Amino acid sequence: MDKKTSVLKICLVTVTLSDGGAERCAALLSQYFDQQDFEVYHVVFAGKVEYDFAGKIFHLEHLKDKRNSWWSRSKRFFALKDFFANNQFDYVIDFRTKQYFWQEVIIHNFVYPKFIQTIHSFKLKSYIPKNTFLAKILYRNCQQFITVSQGIKEKVSSKYDFIPTQLIYNPLDFESIAVKSEELISDEYQYVLSAGSMNKNVKQFDKLIECYAKSVLPSQNIKLMILGEGKLKSKWIKLAESLNLQDLVVFKGNVKNPFRFYKKALFTISTSKYEGMPMVLLESLACETPIISWNYESGPNEIIVDNNNGLLVENQNSEKLIEAINLFVSDKVLYLQCKHNALSSVKRFSLETIGAEWLAFFERN
Repeated sequence: MDKKTSVLKICLVTVTLSDGGAERCAALLSQYFDQQDFEVYHVVFAGKVEYDFAGKIFHLEHLKDKRNSWWSRSKRFFALKDFFANNQFDYVIDFRTKQYFWQEVIIHNFVYPKFIQTIHSFKLKSYIPKNTFLAKILYRNCQQFITVSQGIKEKVSSKYDFIPTQLIYNPLDFESIAVKSEELISDEYQYVLSAGSMNKNVKQFDKLIECYAKSVLPSQNIKLMILGEGKLKSKWIKLAESLNLQDLVVFKGNVKNPFRFYKKALFTISTSKYEGMPMVLLESLACETPIISWNYESGPNEIIVDNNNGLLVENQNSEKLIEAINLFVSDKVLYLQCKHNALSSVKRFSLETIGAEWLAFFERN
């Protein structure tokens, strides 16, 4: 590596460092960049810091009062502006969705220096306005879009070709996952797993529970375990009760170490409407647990090799999903083949490989 990339100063901007695939990606990359002797900073807008990370944190929530008053918001804005003015970053990488357009216009154009925007969802309006004119205003100062799946890259490139777009997948830290996956759990029953936020119905846990109810799993006393929290959780609990599955559908809530639950699961199921590059699937395979997923946009068809490391099912087809679940239970040869191939199928997502792609990006830009 030449001198250009040997002394880099990098800022990673996230909403939190406690939940979400984008935030976990930022935390992992900070550790990799730190290992390269880069100077790493995090700007965190809210929430707890729970992910392992490297570098220094500038936490804006510490400047927030209880009422989130105008004075409090102004103080945070000028503190953020001063932070970037006083630190001459080589690269600013933003992992956040864009909820408030005009707030983001101000941050992008009057606070940030040049920056890189990562896009972690196929639902582009979470990041980029549909109107191209407004998108150009918002991203006037953006150097590059980095997408986490080929599907997102193609969609962004076709709609917003005024900014260069590159694919760099989310990384996996196999060494850390291997250690965490071996931690014991108290649950001794057999189960299949799913995980994700319950604040919005993107994960469609209602459809998952209904498909589980119609599969052979309940009759074989194989439980469905769901990790995650959110305002819809009580609704899903009532749904399980209405199907007389209250003893078979287990809601674990948020867990600090999901990898030990992936490791002990028979397989993991994903029934999302859409994703970016679903970390649930990658992390499950990294724990040697095969997967079943609808072929939604985007990610599953870039992860799953059908009948090799999992089963890729026609998008939003419940009957086909039930068939796939039953097949994994009845066809032990197929199941064991997918389990055997699980870990090796995601080695290309290693932190070392993905980190090296970021280094190559820095070299070119």
